[in-house]
Amino acid sequence: MTTTDDSGAIDPWALLLETDWSSVDHCCPNTAPATPVILAGLLDDDEDVQRTAVHNLSQAVTHQNSIYGATAPAARYVIAILGHPRTMTLGVYFHEERRRPMRAALLQWLGDLADDATYDEDGPGEPDDVAAVRAILPLIYEAARPYLIDADLLIREAAVHAAAMTLAAPELAIHIPEFVPLVRSTLSTSEYRGYRYLAKRCLVTWDVEPGPLPDSRISDPDPWADGYSDDPPF
Repeated sequence: MTTTDDSGAIDPWALLLETDWSSVDHCCPNTAPATPVILAGLLDDDEDVQRTAVHNLSQAVTHQNSIYGATAPAARYVIAILGHPRTMTLGVYFHEERRRPMRAALLQWLGDLADDATYDEDGPGEPDDVAAVRAILPLIYEAARPYLIDADLLIREAAVHAAAMTLAAPELAIHIPEFVPLVRSTLSTSEYRGYRYLAKRCLVTWDVEPGPLPDSRISDPDPWADGYSDDPPF
């Protein structure tokens, strides 16, 4: 089954239908039938359904920052819908307390996924599943690029985060120099503590002097030091 339309754009519905969700691992047993419903819910006409789908997405395929067989195909679907008008639904998502467009939350999710897949050599999952996510890092990078100059600050922050987290991939490291000023100007000044922490981590990792970043409000070295332990919704 093709995953592109006549214009060459990726068809998200084809991605949804061509994946055998029952054959890929999820966070816990019996979640596979729900996964395509969760993904389709991201574009539901009911905004409450959309907001619930964003929460359930992270719980079904990246629960507790783990990578499963279902993670890469779910991420490809999210990438395909980023430009859809319905991703502008406002809500409070994930670790943020600010109301923001769902597009920002999905970009953040993609950035967190890229970070999880590259933070250490093995990655938090089975080798084949982690490798499948690493293989789509260029897709995440390209998906985030159009939003690096978005008029909405919260989308812009999430896009810089998503793209910056992919630069740990050797094939994308060439872009690091152009992201140093973006990380400094966007992530390091964010109201969201997690982005400020990641800004400093990126600059240090890239062997760039972080300088006096405005992160004095960070009281611990890791904003998720206590973990993220919500139970899955199944």
